Amino acid sequence: MRDILVLAAVYASLPLILFSPFSGLMVYSWLAYMRPQDLGWGMTKVMPLSEWVAIALAVGLVLTIGRERLLAFRPQTILLLLLCGWISVTVMTALIPELSAEIYGNYWKAILIGVLTTGLVRDKHRLRLLLLLIAFSIGFLGAKHGIHGLVRGGARFDHGPGGLMNDNNTFALALNMALPLLVGFATIDRSKLVRWTAAGMAMLSMLTIFFTFSRGGLLTLGVVACLLVWRTRQRALAALILVLGIGGFVMLTRGEVQDEYLERTGTIQEYEEDRSALGRLDAWTTSWRVFRDYPLTGVGPNNLSVVHARYSPDPERFRVSHNSYLQLLSESGWPACALFVALLLTTLWRLELLRRTTASVWMQTQAHMLQIALAGYMVGAFFLNMAYFDLIYHLVGVAVSLELAAAAEAAAGGADAAPAAVAEELPWWKRPPQPAGAPGRA
Repeated sequence: MRDILVLAAVYASLPLILFSPFSGLMVYSWLAYMRPQDLGWGMTKVMPLSEWVAIALAVGLVLTIGRERLLAFRPQTILLLLLCGWISVTVMTALIPELSAEIYGNYWKAILIGVLTTGLVRDKHRLRLLLLLIAFSIGFLGAKHGIHGLVRGGARFDHGPGGLMNDNNTFALALNMALPLLVGFATIDRSKLVRWTAAGMAMLSMLTIFFTFSRGGLLTLGVVACLLVWRTRQRALAALILVLGIGGFVMLTRGEVQDEYLERTGTIQEYEEDRSALGRLDAWTTSWRVFRDYPLTGVGPNNLSVVHARYSPDPERFRVSHNSYLQLLSESGWPACALFVALLLTTLWRLELLRRTTASVWMQTQAHMLQIALAGYMVGAFFLNMAYFDLIYHLVGVAVSLELAAAAEAAAGGADAAPAAVAEELPWWKRPPQPAGAPGRA
């Protein structure tokens, strides 16, 4: 039955996508982040649903030339294109180009979706829908696993839901990046249903981060939690959501689960005695040595394993970098890493400029939340081989769309509409009461 429902939804969307490429972006994002195809019993797991949607999206973009735009030129967009171009060069210069094929597909598809987002999402309505889809898709997975763990008095998830979230560490990273988006909707959205749903998903997603037993996920959660309390207008509400999430783990999980978790996280300080932590340090050393011998183009995406035995202090362990920045340095050279870091820092800087200049409380809040999501990735990326993670490139595209939506709203609103718009976007508990007979909020 689940397979039939997912197939029906995808099939029904294909004709719509031909005339509305934005719908294709939404369906593609739904398949990427919520992974409904993996919730079925087998048939949808092997069917190329994302490819069908991508083909319909490409055709739709051709049919709507002149009505829809492919991209918006901003510093982030240019950096995305340059990064994709340089990685393409390093695929051709790779030691074994055939090994780069799959990883290269992850790179260019992720970057392409980020670039297309800047063209298809240019107003607040579309932006809100896309942000809701991303946050609620990952939040659904976090809530699902969180409830599963609570029902059993605690759990340990060694695997993720699938795709680029296929293990506990990458799943924890995605949840940490979605957490600020959920908190943003919980504090500012006009819909009571959206607020309560986002708050519930945020608390359960925190529990799931604990249940992954990911030490990198815990460190990233600490950074994200601090930024949420420090950088959020509604500090009390953000802190309450975080406290309830932590409280749920402490009060509703079995003692043996908590003891196992404390034993696991205790190895963060005792890394000299932890074989896994030492293996990561060896992987970082290996990647740096490879970079020093191949500084310009690296050995090629996914080619580190080819030279691993020659450079590694422990050739029998970890044949990947376990660090996204070192991954780019060793596999695609310093230009790729420089472009990647410049992309992240430029996005943070542009979001800060937007936050300081816009009069819209909603835009300010979303800029804050995107900054925290990007900061969460930058911390988590120190422990994972996830330079090709689709969510980070998509959020960069969303940040550009936020700039475009803020500019469009400022141009359309005018000075007379500004006070009413600001009042409408205030947190729900700060809004003035509506006069009798006033129309309800959408």
